Amino acid sequence: MFEKRDKKRLYWLVNQFLSEKINARFFCDEYYYSYDLEIDDGDLTKLEREIFQELSVIVGRFSEFEDDIKKYPDTYITEGQLKENVQTFQKKLHPRQN
Repeated sequence: MFEKRDKKRLYWLVNQFLSEKINARFFCDEYYYSYDLEIDDGDLTKLEREIFQELSVIVGRFSEFEDDIKKYPDTYITEGQLKENVQTFQKKLHPRQN
């Protein structure tokens, strides 16, 4: 595993989540701790900054509570929607691998 300030941790978190080795709540919490609180934007490429920032917004919209989704469907997203978004962002980061 990587330190929270290491951008490799973001890639690791994405891979762990998409391979179902960590759950959505853990992914979102750890992504927030790493990207929003620890990582220096200067350590990221322009593409990484754009994609990781967009993903940060998506991560902040995840809720595991069905009531949140029902009451505020335009605000919160489900685990399935989160996974779809993470896959899309992963493809943007690694277009040749997909």
